[in-house]
Amino acid sequence: MSNQIKITEYTPSLIPTDPGVYVFRNRSTILYIGKASNLRKRVSSYFRTNVSEKVRQLRHGATTLELISLQSEIEALIKEAELIKRHVPKFNVLMRDDKNYAYVAITNEAFSKIFATHQPWHGTAKPHKINQTEATFVGPFTSSLSLKITLKLLRRLFPYCTCFTPHARKCLNAQLGLCPGYCCLKQNPPNPASRDGRREAFSPELLESYKKEYKTHIDAIIGILTGKRQHITKDLKKRMKAAISSENFELAAALRDQMQGIEDVIRHRMHLTEIGTKKKNYSANWHHSEKNIIMALGIEKPISRVEGYDISHVSGANTTASMVVFVDGAPSRDDYRMFKIKTVPGISDVDALKEVIHRRLTHPEWQFPDLMVIDGGKPQLNAVMSVIIKEAPRLAHRVLSLAKREEELYSPYKTHTVRLDSLPADTGFFFQRIRDESHRFAKRYHHKLREISYRPKN
Repeated sequence: MSNQIKITEYTPSLIPTDPGVYVFRNRSTILYIGKASNLRKRVSSYFRTNVSEKVRQLRHGATTLELISLQSEIEALIKEAELIKRHVPKFNVLMRDDKNYAYVAITNEAFSKIFATHQPWHGTAKPHKINQTEATFVGPFTSSLSLKITLKLLRRLFPYCTCFTPHARKCLNAQLGLCPGYCCLKQNPPNPASRDGRREAFSPELLESYKKEYKTHIDAIIGILTGKRQHITKDLKKRMKAAISSENFELAAALRDQMQGIEDVIRHRMHLTEIGTKKKNYSANWHHSEKNIIMALGIEKPISRVEGYDISHVSGANTTASMVVFVDGAPSRDDYRMFKIKTVPGISDVDALKEVIHRRLTHPEWQFPDLMVIDGGKPQLNAVMSVIIKEAPRLAHRVLSLAKREEELYSPYKTHTVRLDSLPADTGFFFQRIRDESHRFAKRYHHKLREISYRPKN
């Protein structure tokens, strides 16, 4: 939504409190473009009495003020960069003579690196670590902090590499699901079938597959940062339909999640805005979350150990499952378990879950959970319950499923679902954390099996 007001008629009540972009104009000439998380608060700062000389000149030269209301500060950041690049307003240069703009650098190589920088380089003036490669730059952005937050959120949807040298083992970012993992390896991990543990080079077919997948991530990030979100979403939707037609439901689900994730990033929804602060404090807030879970879901006994489950595969091949464990709100990684599905041919997440829960319940040495969270909706919940009731009925009231599309919790003994956005922020974030961690862990094992299957047979 855009509207204009005359500078001579400025009053604070005319300015919305939305995030957005503001544009000072002298008739048709744009003088200055800025962004704000609160347009009224930011614009009002230009009309104070104690302002700099440059602000006085800007205010004196402007005839109108255009206001563009947007969904979030991130959307405002992207819109501001788009308009500054297009119009190069005079005062955007004059008013930043003591600062540098921020840019996103994308190195021009098979597995591009992405990072924020204040110093775009040309010719030979490049950072030492990447002195052998050129780069493309997206920007300028006026807020380096907002840009870094945006890149952090986008990296969760479209993992990319920041390693400048190849290494023998997967990097920490790959283990966290922020890097594809194959892009910065010197070569394949050791072949388990090899007696001397030799490492093998990626096969040409696997390498091309990885390059293509990686490029789609980079193109999506560039498209979003340059204001082409609708184009990226349209392409993802087209690919999702093709995946469904070919019965590649795992890929279709991943593409659907990326589409939803883009909207979450742009609108800066609850579970993404909480990441920066809640990620450090989830265990400290556990007792508060535990009370909320007990009240919302009608669970009678205390909750300490929570297990999350997810299935990963591509067209039914190399199907894997994960069990992640949280104790008092914090991940207990020593208790994580991964499963290779053995009894389910083809595509059936429901049957794969039944196998996993059965196998999990055959391990009495693993402490039983106080709560089990299954990735999926009603069909997945019913499948798990059929095993629980038969083999461990005391857990029957301790099982939930979390559906991604509407972010809803299903309980076998409740007629209505519980939306995560109806719960306090830290409680909703806890369930999303379990879901994301189980998905990451299952996908990690699936990628490992896929790499092994691509290796040439001797």
